Amino acid sequence: MRVPSTLWAVGTKALDPDYRWPEPILAHTVREFSTPGSRVMLIGWPAPTSRGTLRMIEPDTAHALAAIRDLDRHSLDVPTHPSHPGEPVDLVIASLLADHFDPIRAAEHVTALATEVMAMGGLLVVLSRCRHSHSGILLDPAGPVVSAAQAADLLYLQHVIAAPVTGHTITAPAPAEQTTPGIPRHTVAHTDVLVFLQPEHG
Repeated sequence: MRVPSTLWAVGTKALDPDYRWPEPILAHTVREFSTPGSRVMLIGWPAPTSRGTLRMIEPDTAHALAAIRDLDRHSLDVPTHPSHPGEPVDLVIASLLADHFDPIRAAEHVTALATEVMAMGGLLVVLSRCRHSHSGILLDPAGPVVSAAQAADLLYLQHVIAAPVTGHTITAPAPAEQTTPGIPRHTVAHTDVLVFLQPEHG
């Protein structure tokens, strides 16, 4: 069976729901949406801790930046002052895969940073996933991401589903613990990959 281009089969092992930069998805994104020598920037959420011009790079982000360099791209962490002029970025990959109980704020944050650094004709790829609030409500950041990107005049190109596949079946993670009595929990087995274009003007 041919897997359609809107579904990325990323191995067979269930994805860790708390890992911000899943390696098979990150590698597929970099290969699919950039070429060797491209400038690729990572934007994570929640925003990293900073003090003045100094900022901590989380270990998972440092590992992801190294993986991008191994793919023959120039990997960049988001600048402390995004408005500072610098060489434009060809591909921005933003991850909302960590805890985010305010998807609107998260979407606006990553979109604002991305549009400051992207080249004309550059791409923004947002990795997101549904999750439950403390009260059991299912939160889907995809809608806020699309709204924020379109408000920033980015063109919505594609929505890809990335999921581990065994044979013809998507590999589901272990059932989540029921924390809110009477409210069923949705089993989240895939990652949303949302792709936007910074159009060239003039």
